[in-house]
Formats: sequence, structure tokens, C-alpha cells
Amino acid sequence: MNDQHIICTCEDITRQQVIDAVQAGHHDFRSLRRELNIAAECGNCHRPILQLIRTLVPRPNPLIKPLTMSENNHPARHFPMPWKHFSHAKLEQEYSPSSCVDDIMVYIQDYIDDSATAKIQLPHQASLSYGDDRCQGIDYFPGKSGASLVIYIHGGYWQELSKDESCFMAQPIVAKGYHLAVIDYTLAPCASINTMVQQCCQAIAWIKQQDWDINQQEIILSGSSAGAHLAACVLQAAASNEQGLHAQLFSQAILFSGVYDLRPLVTTYVNDPIGLDITSAHALSPGLASNQSMPYCQLVWGANETSEFKRQSQQYASFLATDGVAVSSLEVPNRNHFDVVYELADLLNS
Repeated sequence: MNDQHIICTCEDITRQQVIDAVQAGHHDFRSLRRELNIAAECGNCHRPILQLIRTLVPRPNPLIKPLTMSENNHPARHFPMPWKHFSHAKLEQEYSPSSCVDDIMVYIQDYIDDSATAKIQLPHQASLSYGDDRCQGIDYFPGKSGASLVIYIHGGYWQELSKDESCFMAQPIVAKGYHLAVIDYTLAPCASINTMVQQCCQAIAWIKQQDWDINQQEIILSGSSAGAHLAACVLQAAASNEQGLHAQLFSQAILFSGVYDLRPLVTTYVNDPIGLDITSAHALSPGLASNQSMPYCQLVWGANETSEFKRQSQQYASFLATDGVAVSSLEVPNRNHFDVVYELADLLNS
């Protein structure tokens, strides 16, 4: 390959410049970005530069604990806390997604109706047990032979909804040839968030053992709201080769409107059935952890969301980029917290 090839079009940085910087000791993207003066918001160069770093500097698996195991070993990360200065009423409003819509039930009814239609019109296998009888298992919609698999984790603030209302995106996804698996997990107060993370990991490990006609190298993880948080926790478990997962398992992740720092929720109504304290909220916050060996991540949110939900995704995307994870961010016009996930099928090729 031509070492004078431009690898970062924003700054006209060549492949040879990257090689020279890596050989000079800049072995991670954060250090490399400082050395070559790559703009923090530059997204064009992440993937080719990271691939080059991995070629030149083989890395062992990171020796970090997954979130599900780290309640007494908090990772060091400063996640900004503007919410500390909110009144209690303002804090609850910012972390209430329904505050931005006239009637949340319009969207919930769409979930229900579109999921029911998908199950009527598409071949599928319902409520496949992955080994935990406390929840309803997995709904699987097959796609084309050898195509990619999308795994979706539903939202509902860890206390509402299920897979039964969360197959609403099945028709456009299957129409594009993809397979789809929708995971169920036990809700609060019957289960802790820690248990939910473990169940999602267990479900995905079970999926890997099936003889589904999928491309095993193209497994895409997605989630919305609380499901985006759980998906981020799954990514970290996989990056650490924990919970039956491994770092090369996912080809990418698409996370919609997640909460990646749970500490603001501790004093809100959201926490009533969950029972977090600051210690457990910290331990279960992927935004407070270091992130390595993670796949390309898309962080997506709707234009009509609260400032805190937008900030959570923006901040998490920034941290992922700082840690060398290939990441992109997207605010979708004319979408809110509840309907932005309908964009999933369109984002699969982006």
C-alpha cells in the first residue's frame, strides 16, 4: 500500500505519518491524535487509523473487569455533572423522555401494533428460551441465508415493556435481508440492572450456539434507551471476554438515546423500583469506564429529546472516541425518544 496515501482527509495526514507516530511510541488513538493534531470531531480517520495501529501494535485483551463484576472497583472517568445543579423538578423533567411528547401512549401503541403485524406477516420463532425462565426469551425473525444478524435490546427504563412490544422494526430489517433477534430480560423490581446485564449476555451467548443461517462475522448489537445502556454494558463484557462473550463478537453497535451515566437517576422517580445508590449507579455506568476492544458504535438520538438525554449520548460518543473506539453520532430531525428507533433499518448500511 502507498504509505503517502491520505488516511485523514480532514487534516491531509498520510499513512506514513501515522506509521512514524506509532513507531515513535504513540500507541493509542488519543496520543496519536495529539501528536498529529487531528481534530477531536474528525470522524473520517478513526477506522483506518485504528486498523493501522492494530497492525503495527498487537494488543492483548484489556485486563479490566466488566461492569457486571466491578461494583467495588470503579473505573476512573470524569463524566460531567451539570445535573448536580438542577432543582429536583428540573432533574426529573430532564430524565423523563415523555416530557417532550404530548402522549407517550401513541408511541407505545405503535410498538404494540407494529410488533403484532410483524409476527402475523413474517416467519419467526417466538419465546425461544435461552436458559433463564424468569423472562420470555428471544423472538427470532430469519433473514436471507448468510446475512447479518441484528440483536435488539428493548427500552422501558429497566421496568417496562418486553420483547413482545419490541419487534416493531422487524419488517424493514428483514426486508433488507437481515436476521433479527429481540431479547427479553427480567424487569425491575424483580431483577437488578446487574442481573439484566447478565441475562442479555446469557441470551447472546445462547444465540452464538444456534445453527441459524447467519454471517457469524456480522453481528450487530442495538438497543434503545435502557436497552442502549444494557447494550453498552454487553459491549464492555464482550471486550473483556467475560460472560461467555468475546471481543470480536460484534461487528458494530447502534445505540439509541441511552443513559450511560446512571448517577443522575438515583434521586428521581425512575429509581423507585430499581434501588440504585451512588455506588451501584457508578459501577453500572458504561460512561464512567474505560473502553477498549469495542466495535464501531453509532450513537443516535432524536432532535425532540431533553438536553440531558442528548448530552448523555454526546458525552459517551466523545469518551469512546477518546479511548480509540470508532464512533459516529447522529441527531435525527423530527424524531423523539420513542420513535427514533424506527430509523434502525436505515442505519444498518451507514
